[in-house]
Amino acid sequence: MSLLPFEDALNTVLSSIKRTTPIEIKFLDSATGHILAEDIKATFNYPIFDYSAMDGFALRSEETKHASHRNPVKLKVARTVSAGEFVEDELPPKTAYKIFTGAPIPPGADAVVEIEKVQVEDDFIILTEPVKAGTNIRKAGEYAKLGETIISKGEEITPGKVGVLASFGYGKVKVFSKPKVGILSTGNEIREPCEPLLKPGDIYNTNSYALSAAVNQNGSIATNLGNISDNYETLKEFLKENLNQFDVFITTGGVSMGEKDYVQTVVKDLGIDVKFHKIRVKPGKPTLFGTYDNGKRLFFGLPGNPVSALVNFYILVYPALRKLQGAQKLFKPKVKAILTEDFKRKGAQRREFIRVKLHFGEDGKIYATPYWNVSSGDILSMGFADGVGIVYEGIKEVKKGETIDVIVF
Repeated sequence: MSLLPFEDALNTVLSSIKRTTPIEIKFLDSATGHILAEDIKATFNYPIFDYSAMDGFALRSEETKHASHRNPVKLKVARTVSAGEFVEDELPPKTAYKIFTGAPIPPGADAVVEIEKVQVEDDFIILTEPVKAGTNIRKAGEYAKLGETIISKGEEITPGKVGVLASFGYGKVKVFSKPKVGILSTGNEIREPCEPLLKPGDIYNTNSYALSAAVNQNGSIATNLGNISDNYETLKEFLKENLNQFDVFITTGGVSMGEKDYVQTVVKDLGIDVKFHKIRVKPGKPTLFGTYDNGKRLFFGLPGNPVSALVNFYILVYPALRKLQGAQKLFKPKVKAILTEDFKRKGAQRREFIRVKLHFGEDGKIYATPYWNVSSGDILSMGFADGVGIVYEGIKEVKKGETIDVIVF
């Protein structure tokens, strides 16, 4: 297969997803990070009642319309109204109630004047300027009306949204279950962390742990399946036994053109419908994608280089996991950033994702500093990076001070 442009690869992945994960019910204390599977409606007008937006004095605005320094208006302070205290009696004429933020507006009052705008003398306040009707009052239903959608299906539940849900009396909500993701690395040279490196050429299993962390951090459930040797039959049997346990299966390594790169062969022999193999990106050219189980499950064969695997997770796998959960927003946020140093490359045929660290300058603008090494094998660059800057096809050089798009991790 020829190299597939990135947009075509992404569209192929997303258009291949024909379902969402099952719906389940979560209590609020365990709902954060899930995607809502229902619209959330206001269960009452919000606010429920007219309330004071300030500490001050509730009064009748009509009685202050002629107030001035030459003609001050004097009102007797008859009582204090605290938050949660409802006053049934109507505010008497020529009277004000001291009121605190959040307290219900008493009948007859139609404005609240701030404490600092009046002079207090014994049990009276003195006003030297008019107070308009509605001043410092939050009206019932001003923020949301009964039955209005306040959080939409497909939105991710954040701590702020948990606060909204609790405020409207929702103790539990319907959400899409988090996709289950199996992660398997391949290679005879791979050893697990804490094991000794027995011979020259041995390396630690970076990919399984980095990808598991990325999956778990980004709203899905990872199962680290460890590593398997470069053996056709061993790999085939393992995949045959484990593929259908997961919504998404990820392998790393074995997708290039080496003699022992068996993944691309095994997946076809197992009936996986390979949609593409090799895309026009750097890093991650050998990436493979397919579907199985009548199109219900997804397979990603990511390259073995750790930077390639992790970058392609963010640009291809992450959007797929989001769509599986019915999310409205499928992609990592993208910002414009000013490059702090020149970036040059020899070839410009592929779209390149360079690792960058972001910071705000004193001018309030976002700046991106590229990592010094573009090697797809240097995992240190991913520890350095806040995201990847995009160098589009056809561009050989981006100069210091020019703006680039950055996908933020």
